[in-house]
Amino acid sequence: MASRAPIPMLARLATTLPTGTAWRYEPKLDGFRGLLGRTIAERVHLTSRNGKDLLRCFPELGQAARVLPPGTILDGEIVIADDDGMPDFGALQSRLAMSPRQLREMTSSCVAVLVVFDVLGLAGSELLDQPLAERRRQLEALLRNVHPCLQLVEQTASAELAREWLTRAPAVEGVVAKRADGRYRPGHRGWLKVKRQRTADCVVVGIAGDERMPMLVLGLRDAAGQLRTFGVTRAVPESLTAPIVSLLGRAGPAQAPIPSRWHYDQVPVWRPVPPEAVCEVRFSNLDRGRWLRFPATLLRWRPDRSTEDCSLEQLSFNAVGIG
Repeated sequence: MASRAPIPMLARLATTLPTGTAWRYEPKLDGFRGLLGRTIAERVHLTSRNGKDLLRCFPELGQAARVLPPGTILDGEIVIADDDGMPDFGALQSRLAMSPRQLREMTSSCVAVLVVFDVLGLAGSELLDQPLAERRRQLEALLRNVHPCLQLVEQTASAELAREWLTRAPAVEGVVAKRADGRYRPGHRGWLKVKRQRTADCVVVGIAGDERMPMLVLGLRDAAGQLRTFGVTRAVPESLTAPIVSLLGRAGPAQAPIPSRWHYDQVPVWRPVPPEAVCEVRFSNLDRGRWLRFPATLLRWRPDRSTEDCSLEQLSFNAVGIG
């Protein structure tokens, strides 16, 4: 196999899953894309989607690669699970800034896993032109009890099961659809990805940003009934701002910006409002299953719903975690 960093095959966004006997479906977990390999000369490498060297940040995956046959390259998603078995994207990000000493301490208790979904080369043989079904067969044989840090992603031919992942599996960020007869084409967007979209009824606890196009600060009730900050919405379109006028008239003093761990900017200065209004929002990624990573989209106001109904339990599903 070539010594330069491998180029991964990519997926393009789709709104619905394709159906038919030619398609296979895999859950997309919330992590970093990673290509892990061991060269013929037995040099280990781990690179990101953009070719960045990640081996220093995930030394346990480098150790796992040493059990692979020389001349093998795996493609997958690097994931760290929290105590509940849910992907913890923040733990991944923190690895990028850690010192070698911190990494040694962290990897003893917080182990990264490569959830593998493809094999580009095996024992010196290039597999790019092999159909997905054949690559999958060889991948299953390779990863059987090979190393705990190398896990095989689930795959199904059932579109019904794939749709269930999108609606009932909290660890799943989306579903990737691939043709069983498809070859691996580096850099080509030949796979289809449907992102998970979820909704929740939230209490409006604050108003942020420009009052002409405000963002809503959202809250959900915990098991004890206390309101906890859930995240913010994008700027509300003018057609939905009418209920905000009443809230602004009773808004409290400006509060400090809410830091965002995912972006360089912050949620701007905001003002608390009486927790009386309920709205329905659409969102995708959650941090630890409880906080919005990205701003949500306001769908509609829900005057028919009580603020007591806006609980964290809305986010609970039958968990499909990381083993």
